[in-house]
Amino acid sequence: MKVSRGRFAQYKILAADKRLRKHLIETFLFSKKSLATILDANNEQIVIKAAFGPEELKVYRENNVYYIQSSDDDLTVPNLEALYAALQKKLEQRYYILQKSPVAKKTFRYFLTMHRKTSQSKWNIASETKQSRTILDALVAKIYCKKIQQVVTLAAEKLGEVYPNCHTIVIEVGYDWRGRIWIYDTILHLPNSKWSQYYALRTERKLRNYLPHTDLLTHTTFNYFLERYKVIILKPCIGQHGVGVIQISKRSTSVYEIHSGMRKMLKPSLDEAFYYINQKYLSRKYYIVQQRIPLATISDCPMDVRVVTQKINGIWKVTGKLVKVAGNDFVITNAAQKLLTLNQSIQDAKILRIYLKPFDVRLDGICLQASKRLDENYAQLDIIGFDVGMTKIGALWIIEGNTVPDIGMFDSLEDKAMYKTIVNARNAEG
Repeated sequence: MKVSRGRFAQYKILAADKRLRKHLIETFLFSKKSLATILDANNEQIVIKAAFGPEELKVYRENNVYYIQSSDDDLTVPNLEALYAALQKKLEQRYYILQKSPVAKKTFRYFLTMHRKTSQSKWNIASETKQSRTILDALVAKIYCKKIQQVVTLAAEKLGEVYPNCHTIVIEVGYDWRGRIWIYDTILHLPNSKWSQYYALRTERKLRNYLPHTDLLTHTTFNYFLERYKVIILKPCIGQHGVGVIQISKRSTSVYEIHSGMRKMLKPSLDEAFYYINQKYLSRKYYIVQQRIPLATISDCPMDVRVVTQKINGIWKVTGKLVKVAGNDFVITNAAQKLLTLNQSIQDAKILRIYLKPFDVRLDGICLQASKRLDENYAQLDIIGFDVGMTKIGALWIIEGNTVPDIGMFDSLEDKAMYKTIVNARNAEG
């Protein structure tokens, strides 16, 4: 029987365990009745979340007037009837949930990413992503660290039993200075999520040095990455073909450039840059933030290597390699202006040869190691298209692995040998 992966289904799974029940924010399916019931119970503020995705808005009451806060705008309505009518217009999905606010006046909140290597492995805290950074926040978290870890590990175990193909779960945790702990949200990242893939690869020690620094995108991580790297890349956790990928550059303390596709715009402050990103992108999809790799270029256009690996008779093999050169004014190679063979592109880009191992050997070794690791994380995986960045000095970086790669680009090469090899291997396994 297929189980829904929506927020309310996850809430019911966790609420079935009495050890977790006290740590949950009371949650209801959104309806006119549930809205009236919660607001009549002297709840000054409630949160409405989509059953799937990051869409969220807040409703609060002050002097018997209702206020709606969303990423788009703020509304004021005079009564409950007008509130429900306004919400009906704003809410686009079929199902939503309502959450009460905890009684604590001051809560500290952050995201914990839980990861397990396989469905039989133990869950571990892979990373912590702060929503804010204060000394008090860090102190309170340190005091109650063990207790928080026990709660989130139990939550991950319960969800992992029901969703065996999910190996990465983001849990939004809240706690107060008295040690009370709440689970605000749980977000399943299935193997097709870039965040899940990043941690699947990070569990392999040999691959860690080939992965760009990556985190979940929040206001805090946005600020931190920009201050540290000056140029960063934002990517939707779920997506293909470069749709929704954005480059942010810190030009000066008062100029921030947002570059998406061929379009560029400037914002006068970091907060205004994030506000634009939050309003246009983050209300629709979850995002990660990455350091930008200074890719080698040909005629000032960035390039990367597409490496196709396939599982043939149970063994992973490299069956195709080519280089994609980004179009003019594009920061990613998905909009490639030309496709080249690897040897020709290395010459054209004037890649320095400072490594002992030949370029081909290093490239194949990294992609085959990554293929074996992702094979443990996916069900029925038999082909991967890796995008591997390389710098002027020949350093290699795994940008991402595509489990439904476009093999048609190999048919565009003058020599069709690699295309035929990929197709033959796919047909033999299929």
